[in-house]
Amino acid sequence: MGTEIYYFSGTGNSLVVARDMARKIGGELIPIASMVDKEVIKTDADIIGIVFPTYYEPYGGVPLIVRKFARKLEDMDSKYIFAICTYGSASVKALNCLDNIIKSRGGKISAGFTVNMPNNMAGAKINNVQKQQQMFRVWEENMESIYEHVNVRKEGRFDIPNVLVGRTYVLLKIIVNPIISLFKPMTLRHLKRYSDSRDGSYEELLQFMDRSFYTNDKCAGCGNCAKICPVKNIEMVEEQPKWQHRCEFCLACFHWCPKEAICSSELEGTVRYHHPDVKVSDMILKD
Repeated sequence: MGTEIYYFSGTGNSLVVARDMARKIGGELIPIASMVDKEVIKTDADIIGIVFPTYYEPYGGVPLIVRKFARKLEDMDSKYIFAICTYGSASVKALNCLDNIIKSRGGKISAGFTVNMPNNMAGAKINNVQKQQQMFRVWEENMESIYEHVNVRKEGRFDIPNVLVGRTYVLLKIIVNPIISLFKPMTLRHLKRYSDSRDGSYEELLQFMDRSFYTNDKCAGCGNCAKICPVKNIEMVEEQPKWQHRCEFCLACFHWCPKEAICSSELEGTVRYHHPDVKVSDMILKD
């Protein structure tokens, strides 16, 4: 019995949310990356939290590693499961997508929450320090509400206020939700640019997005990118990173490079960012 909070994070936003909730609830904090080699995931905990960022909303918004984790869960029917999705631009389908996977494992998401955090693909105008600090304050002010829901095992969903668009966020979600799936073909075409195959599903093609990465002449061969990659997708060859095409596109390698030596054709103009309350040592998976 007890509480376990599983998280996935590339730049630290979801780690901070998961860590805050674990401290508040008194739960055990577990990186999802530490569970990838398990064939089946069972737990004696009666409360399970899953915290993750939103990626590629037209295809459900749930990172591949989180989907794989959820598909391995067993004996979920008696658990109180809550999910917290962090997002930079929008989160429309992610909670429903994860809920469908959990239902296929015999459980359900009893409570779901969305939390606005700095966008790790944004330029300076959107991702400035003032807006970041405001997002952090809004999270801290609303953390108690999530805790109260979870503490009494209340069911339901709500969005923590969006710093960029305010109260209109809920209205925007209502408008966008019916049409967001229309962007699937465009998303798939974009992903195919980096794949050798003209076929393949979204989940198969996304892993080749690491072909957008390259290093500039600042690279010192420190290997930080290989250590921090949550899916061990980077190998150091002659002191240079080589991506292995099982990418999550979480951008950890890009944002945590101490020399800003890792670049991407997808990230031109993107401000380097990681959560200020997270250290690189917090992100490295412990053996």
